[in-house]
Amino acid sequence: MTLTMDVTTLRRCTACGSLVEAGANFCPECGTRQIDEELPRPEPVIEVVPDADSPPGPTLAVLVAFAISALLLALAIGVVVGGVGTSLDGLGDGGDGDADAADAMDEYAPIADGWNEKHEHVADEAQGDDPNGLALAANDAAAWIEINEPDLRAAAAGADGASAPLYDRLMGAFDRRAEVLVAIEQTAEAGGTGDGAAADEMAELGVLDQQAAATTCEIADVMLTEGDDPADHMSSSMLAACA
Repeated sequence: MTLTMDVTTLRRCTACGSLVEAGANFCPECGTRQIDEELPRPEPVIEVVPDADSPPGPTLAVLVAFAISALLLALAIGVVVGGVGTSLDGLGDGGDGDADAADAMDEYAPIADGWNEKHEHVADEAQGDDPNGLALAANDAAAWIEINEPDLRAAAAGADGASAPLYDRLMGAFDRRAEVLVAIEQTAEAGGTGDGAAADEMAELGVLDQQAAATTCEIADVMLTEGDDPADHMSSSMLAACA
């Protein structure tokens, strides 16, 4: 008896070419696993699991929007605070923005006190009988003025408004003091004794000091109108002269 097979239920092995039943999983000849052409294997389903550290799309968008809002708010606060600071500065300036008298006095006052020491030294030598000592004192005071002249002029240049001409007047006093000191030095170098030899020049130095004191008192009045307390910017000797 001969066995027949339905060729419609057979297929060739993909490895050796032998006939294999269509439903067979392996070739009976070579053992190669067969591919089911009738029922293709489904593609694997890949499930995407969101990262626990990364917020989902909608939450990230909310966070970004919140960050932008916070930045805009911070900028707005900065503008407001800056405006308030400017307004407060205006109050301290007496409202006109020209409170330069106090700033200039901060530069001028230490130099004025330094001059008082130099003047006292020259005055002490003028009361003695040593022309060399007087000449050295006058030369030292004149050199001191020359060294401090740039700072004096910077202080005067920084003044504005009503105090500007007053600081120019103080500069003029220092210029004249330097000229008087040169005259005192020349008198001493010529052999004149300190005792009365430069009496006229010493008297002029005294007058210049009085004029400078009166001018600083005028500047103190300007500082008051600009909203500044002179006691915060002038030395005790200056304030005493204005009492």
